[in-house]
Amino acid sequence: MAKTDGAGAETDLEAVRIYEALRKCIFQGEFQPGHELNQVHISQKYGVSRTPVREALRMLQADGLAEARFKYRMTVTQLTAEEVDQIYGLWIACQAIATQVSMGRLSRAELAACKKVVDRMSRQGDEQSSHWRDLHLDFHRRLNRPAGRMYIDKMDEYWHRTERARYSLEQTSPSLFADDHGDHAGLLHAYETEDLQAAQRIQTLQLVRSATASIKLIDPDYTPVFMQNAVAVLRVRL
Repeated sequence: MAKTDGAGAETDLEAVRIYEALRKCIFQGEFQPGHELNQVHISQKYGVSRTPVREALRMLQADGLAEARFKYRMTVTQLTAEEVDQIYGLWIACQAIATQVSMGRLSRAELAACKKVVDRMSRQGDEQSSHWRDLHLDFHRRLNRPAGRMYIDKMDEYWHRTERARYSLEQTSPSLFADDHGDHAGLLHAYETEDLQAAQRIQTLQLVRSATASIKLIDPDYTPVFMQNAVAVLRVRL
């Protein structure tokens, strides 16, 4: 791996700072779908060159929050119910495979580390905080570690592409996430006892719960056919 010089590292940090600021504007509704993310205006606002701005926009594009238009214009995307349905359908299937591969392949030390993350999540308490969300993602990454980098990266992508919908749910329906603490403790116990059915049921239920609420928020009349078929193919009893 090439060594990053001081200027390159500073540019990377600026890109992350701008990315997080723009993402917050999108999540909170300040930037609506179709809003143009003008590189010149953004660089002037944050007092940086256009290089970190371009990198920040690429990060937003990777998350599905922005898309390139004519003549390299970048705009905020519209998250549709069908897109959420498709992503969660893929996520449910991908997670089921990762769980089956990972079951019984985590060491005692790795499971103990997972327990520490769950304990920290319980102490944190606030499911709406960015720190809790980081711990939540870390917990699932640790459980999925034996499935390999491709599966972990793909589920990270699904997480980020649906984060905007979950943020809206956290603001409008915080009680929806009240069961997460018990789910994580139960999921860890399933891995410790190598109970594949229980683990797949808990993980699928978490995803279905989040997907159903997200889709209802976007389009109450939409039928989540991809998610429903993923559950049917896996034959997971919820």
